[in-house]
Amino acid sequence: MTEGTEQGMPEFITKSKARIRQAIDFLAAHRSPIEVKIEGEQPPFDSMIVKADHGDPVLKAGTAGRVFINWLSPAKGNNLIQSVSPVQVRFSLGKHKLAFTSYYITKSLESPYLGHIITYPEALVIADRRRHDRHEVYSSSAPLFAKAKIRTRAGRSQEKTYDLEVLDVSENGVGILVGKELSNWLERIGIGDRLKEVELYAAWTIVRVDGTVKHKSWMQKGKYSGYHLLGIELDEKLEHFA
Repeated sequence: MTEGTEQGMPEFITKSKARIRQAIDFLAAHRSPIEVKIEGEQPPFDSMIVKADHGDPVLKAGTAGRVFINWLSPAKGNNLIQSVSPVQVRFSLGKHKLAFTSYYITKSLESPYLGHIITYPEALVIADRRRHDRHEVYSSSAPLFAKAKIRTRAGRSQEKTYDLEVLDVSENGVGILVGKELSNWLERIGIGDRLKEVELYAAWTIVRVDGTVKHKSWMQKGKYSGYHLLGIELDEKLEHFA
C-alpha cells in the first residue's frame, strides 16, 4: 500500500516509460504549471517544465534522463531546492492529479532554459483514483479519454474508420456512444465480437487497446436518448488512466 500525495488520497503508480514520456512532453510543450513540493515548506513552489532529456533507453544500462524546470516562485525556493532532496513535482492533466519524485542535479544556465535541472521520473503517481471507478462525460469526474476511433473491414481490403465519443471509462472497459447514423454499422457488430486497435484519445496521449464487445444498449432517456452505448471489455487494464 502506497502513501497518497496528500493525506487521505489513495494513489496508484505507473512505471510505463511511454506514459511518463507522454506526460512530460505534454507539460513541456504546453508550458503547463507544476508545483514543486520541498520537504518542510508550505505551500509548494510554482514552476513549469521547459525541456526534457529522456535519456537513451537503447544502451544496455540506459542513460539517465533530465528534466529542466523554470526558476521557482517564490524566489526563496531556488536556494531551498539545492539543499533539500528529494522533491515532489505535482501537476494536473485533465481532471487527474499526478506527481513524481525527483532529485536535484544542478542549476541550468543554458538559455533559454534557465532554471534548475532535476532527475527524470522513474514512475508517475496517479492520485485520488480507485481501481474500478467508472467515470462519465460531463460528470464531476469526467474520463481522461473523450474520443475513440474504431476501424473495421467491410471486405478483404476495404477499411472504414469511425470517430466516436466516449461516454464512460473504467479500468477494465469503455462505453462508446453510437448515433443513429451508424445504426447499420452497429447491427453488423455482435456480442462477443473482437475489436482490434481501438484508439482512445486524451489531451496528452493516445492509447491503442483491444477488446471484446460485451453489450449494445439503446439509451431511451436523458441527453443521449436515441443513441446506443457500445460496451467493450478491454484485454488489458488502462494502467489507472481511465
